[in-house]
Amino acid sequence: MTTNRPAPEFGPLRRPIPAGIALFIVVGALVIGLFLNAADILRTAQRQEQGWQRTVGIALMEPVASISNFFFLDRPREILDAALGRDESGQVVESPPSTTPAPVVSAPSSSSTTTTTPALTRRIVTEENPLVMYVGGDSMVGQFGPMLQNRANQSGVVESEFVYEFESGLSRPDFVDWPARLDQVRADLDPDVFVLYFGGNDAQAIYMADGTWIDFDTPEWEAEYRRRVDEVMTTLENDGRWVYWMGLPVVASDTFQPRIDLMNSVYESVAAEHPRVTFIEARSVFEGPDGGYSEYLTDANGRLVDMRLDDGVHYTTDGAIRLAEVVYQQLAEDWDLPLE
Repeated sequence: MTTNRPAPEFGPLRRPIPAGIALFIVVGALVIGLFLNAADILRTAQRQEQGWQRTVGIALMEPVASISNFFFLDRPREILDAALGRDESGQVVESPPSTTPAPVVSAPSSSSTTTTTPALTRRIVTEENPLVMYVGGDSMVGQFGPMLQNRANQSGVVESEFVYEFESGLSRPDFVDWPARLDQVRADLDPDVFVLYFGGNDAQAIYMADGTWIDFDTPEWEAEYRRRVDEVMTTLENDGRWVYWMGLPVVASDTFQPRIDLMNSVYESVAAEHPRVTFIEARSVFEGPDGGYSEYLTDANGRLVDMRLDDGVHYTTDGAIRLAEVVYQQLAEDWDLPLE
């Protein structure tokens, strides 16, 4: 038996959007996004290495950013970043609970001798007066900072903050002025210890205050970079802080490795001139069986794990844990922290 069912009813067919209108919508969305994120795009251009790409990028984005700021188009992004706890570069800042560290214990001094050099006696660290640690630097801190913070916080006697800025460093104060940033950290956080990690972006031309540049791989570059490293160490040391300056690991690129070696030699030799600064080398921590680069190494449990990101420079989480343990062991030895 056949039943005649009524044909299903369909609504009217939707007419396709003309290609011209669709293109207008796409372009309009891109323009709106450009103005909403103009400040961030401008900062991206500013952090590029010296060259025509940086010059053109800045020239194109400066007027766009000015218009965006004038009409308050950049405010939604600023409000969102503030709500998420991001700084002006978009990085999330991890802050410890507020604390007032105990004063540094000074060694007895002779009444006949006057000196402004801080004593080398470290204060006693307790739960009531924990060690306050700041971890800062470039993208090398990205994975390492949180892992060192986690390891240190397990002690129950350390409070810490870590901050990192992609593509920043001591070569480019026009993008991030790290000496000024560290001065602000001293005022706001008042750390006992600074763990600093630079070099991931410093093997490039150095920007000078007068707008000129010093080319990399020249005697002038090494002298100026050494001066900048020394300036940071001296300022922190004279203020009574203790500094742990991180060295760079062996890297995958044979052409980049000599640059790494140069910066490590600067860090190590300058640190040797400062009693309150400890250089922590990372090359041996990540060398393979042949003494060169190895992406895979055994962890504390004897498992072969991936320690390095695909760029051959930065750390995976396992690599960061490996290095964080080395640093914490040094901190524990210096400050009598628990190892468990």
